[in-house]
Amino acid sequence: MQSLHPVIRLVSYVVLTAFLALGNPADLVLAGLLLGGLYITFERHAWPASWRRLRRMRWLFLSIAIIYLWLTPGEPLVAVAGTWSDWLPTVDGAREGMMRSAALALMVVAASLLLQATSRDQILAALRWLAAPLRRLGFPDERFAVRTALTLEAVNRVQEHVRDALAKVPAGGRPVARIGAVMGAVLGATLSEAETAPCATVVVPGQAAPAAVQWAVPLLMAAAMTAATYVRA
Repeated sequence: MQSLHPVIRLVSYVVLTAFLALGNPADLVLAGLLLGGLYITFERHAWPASWRRLRRMRWLFLSIAIIYLWLTPGEPLVAVAGTWSDWLPTVDGAREGMMRSAALALMVVAASLLLQATSRDQILAALRWLAAPLRRLGFPDERFAVRTALTLEAVNRVQEHVRDALAKVPAGGRPVARIGAVMGAVLGATLSEAETAPCATVVVPGQAAPAAVQWAVPLLMAAAMTAATYVRA
């Protein structure tokens, strides 16, 4: 993956996530095999980094499971007579919930690989290169790249404030009170930093066009997943 042009990496990620969003089981299998093969080429720290990102989203996965299991109509998972069957999780909900959770997990894993193989400057340069054709329509590609850079920097700073707040707020007491204290500390630190931070110069590097042959990577990926969709149909 490191040998691919940053633009190709970014476009391939967009193609992959677009097909995963459709929830086709064949696409999930193809994406899993592709990402598993890519992990072999990465260093040992690649999987732990992805695992940490997946753990941070555990509550989102739980929410998806609850929503699909109990709010999707269909046959109950357990056969129970009477009106209790209306309150039980459904077979259709379990199937849809698992597919949506698997798709989201694969998206997170793919994003982790992209971030490990591509620096922030490369991502910004690739975004600017992709947005350049829209300049004729009045789209501010340079401003878009600068705002993206500032957003990424702000996310990193907020994560540091969260870690500091978690270390300072006592672990005991009610969970709701601790969450409120952490959020208050993070908000206060963020506003204080925003008021005192000096103006910074953001430099978005240029990006040469990728080799024509590398465009075959996202095209083949899209063709394979499209074929899988039609085979399933």
